[in-house]
Amino acid sequence: MPYELVFQQRYDYGSLATAVSIETILKYGEKERHLLAKIDTGAEYCLFTREIGNDLGLDIERGFLQSFSTLAGQLEAYGHMVTVETLGYEFESMVFFSAEAELTRNLLGRRGWLDQFRLALIEYDRHIFLSPYNE
Repeated sequence: MPYELVFQQRYDYGSLATAVSIETILKYGEKERHLLAKIDTGAEYCLFTREIGNDLGLDIERGFLQSFSTLAGQLEAYGHMVTVETLGYEFESMVFFSAEAELTRNLLGRRGWLDQFRLALIEYDRHIFLSPYNE
């Protein structure tokens, strides 16, 4: 049986993209940081580099400590409530910042980002279709 889906916007992430990355803004207090983050449906939480947390003025180690299992081994990160803005949508979310400086990727995961949206991805056309979950 066919299903019809309706989305509020379409984002084209480009034919030269090596990953599904979108422009993201993290805000904490009066500070904000613009970055590219990869949509990672396999990541349980949103995870960002320590540098970004430092730029926002966060005391990283005062956050909620969480240990993550990755393909490269264990990774510790600290959770903080920040404002996340992507593709014109803004909301408060618990995201994690790496305890170590070695992490070089920024990930938008299932909890804290993907759970806010209805999302469709057409890789062949390099399109993301997106609407807030509750609309």
